[in-house]
Amino acid sequence: MSKPVQPERKSVPLSTRLARGFGPGCLAGIRFGDWWKLLAANDFQVDFPYWGKACHITISAGCTTPLAWLEKYFYGPSIESTHVDTPLFIIGSWRSGTTHLHNLMCQDERYSAPDLFETMYPHTFRLARVWWEPILSAMTPRKRFMDNVKMSLREPAEDEMALGILSQKSNSFSWVFPNNANRYDRHLSFEQATEADRDRFKQALQFFVAKVQRAHGRPLILKSPNHTARIKLILELFPDARFLHIRRHPYDVFRSFAHMAQQVIPVWGLQRFDMSRLHEMVIETYRDLYQAYFDQKDLIPEGQFHEVAYEDLTAQPLEELEKIYGELRLGKFDEMRPRFETYLAETKDYRKNRHVDIPAETRRLVHREWDFCFDAWGYERDWTDVEPQMTESTI
Repeated sequence: MSKPVQPERKSVPLSTRLARGFGPGCLAGIRFGDWWKLLAANDFQVDFPYWGKACHITISAGCTTPLAWLEKYFYGPSIESTHVDTPLFIIGSWRSGTTHLHNLMCQDERYSAPDLFETMYPHTFRLARVWWEPILSAMTPRKRFMDNVKMSLREPAEDEMALGILSQKSNSFSWVFPNNANRYDRHLSFEQATEADRDRFKQALQFFVAKVQRAHGRPLILKSPNHTARIKLILELFPDARFLHIRRHPYDVFRSFAHMAQQVIPVWGLQRFDMSRLHEMVIETYRDLYQAYFDQKDLIPEGQFHEVAYEDLTAQPLEELEKIYGELRLGKFDEMRPRFETYLAETKDYRKNRHVDIPAETRRLVHREWDFCFDAWGYERDWTDVEPQMTESTI
């Protein structure tokens, strides 16, 4: 048995402690009725350390609801009539470089992306932005708490938070309500979900994409690791959608994914998560994500898919970007080259997190469960500290 994940020994910043105890997590902009249904579906089980967080969400949801009605009244008809231009979906596992690639691609001013404020408040961002964003900005950390990536309410953001708030059908809720993780894990690929759940999620995705595009006036570049397992569902909505997949060495993903989860789960959670299962959860989630991906990727029509390796993107970014533009027919690359060069120069001093090595028994399990990814992408396995005999031991 591998050693359980140990709690952080370094001091936790005050902002992080406040976020864990009182922050809304991934439910900031939920409406009161949806919040009540979510609590009821989990038997109102909120563990004591998170009562402050639940109170915050309740008050916030009460304020959000009437504002959401107003926003629907003023903007609903225009959103329903919006023709959605072909979106580009950046997919790939958590911690594989999706954020870096998203930020890079969004330097192209011909495209846009939902920002953090919009993903936090999908029901109300049109009306709430003018007065709530300045207040919230003053309380927002300048860097993400799990790494050194720049953070602000105007930065491009994953759409999964918005989709969870709009539909309550997101596998991210397995970190909010870990006691019912099996229920929410079905909403990763939706292959085992009900037709009603699939329809509700698709309606939320259609609505959010149309609303953000209407607000920005440009085609969208969307990024969510969760969408890696939803290619079929996305194509049902957007048959012309383009997909840009980024892969990274599984060892690097595992180290970084485990670190991220250890930081994020206490911020999002309303129930205690058994941290001794963290490595097991990471391995299962990545396996399920990529099993669905490889089952569905051949559904993507020719000319709508391209794959890039994180290692190549960081070593020769301009060359890889030019390939992306050519393969996906995104427009003239040379027109945007100066903007990419400026962004790369500004971010060249970014410092990555340093992670501990993977224990031998955990590495054996990674090999066994993620073997198909090593084979598909040609990544080498380091067997120097791994016994050749595979076992059925878990973490």
